[in-house]
Amino acid sequence: MKTVKIYKLQNDGKQKIIATCRMSGRTAVCQGEENFVKSLEESGIFDYSESAGKKLFPKDGIKFLENLKDAFKSGYLMAADSED
Repeated sequence: MKTVKIYKLQNDGKQKIIATCRMSGRTAVCQGEENFVKSLEESGIFDYSESAGKKLFPKDGIKFLENLKDAFKSGYLMAADSED
């Protein structure tokens, strides 16, 4: 099962997992810090694989998961695939 973990840089320099997103049926389900997960659900992320301006939401399933790494690739917030 495809799983993506989103990390946030802490003041002590360590990375902390703030959300984990995985497929559940045809949609992605994210769990973690409430405000961050709510933001993903309500605001979505930009679709970096298609035309500019389109957004993806957890309801978009695997396409949403695949774009998380492009949406969160800074030193502060980073998404990475995880082996389950």
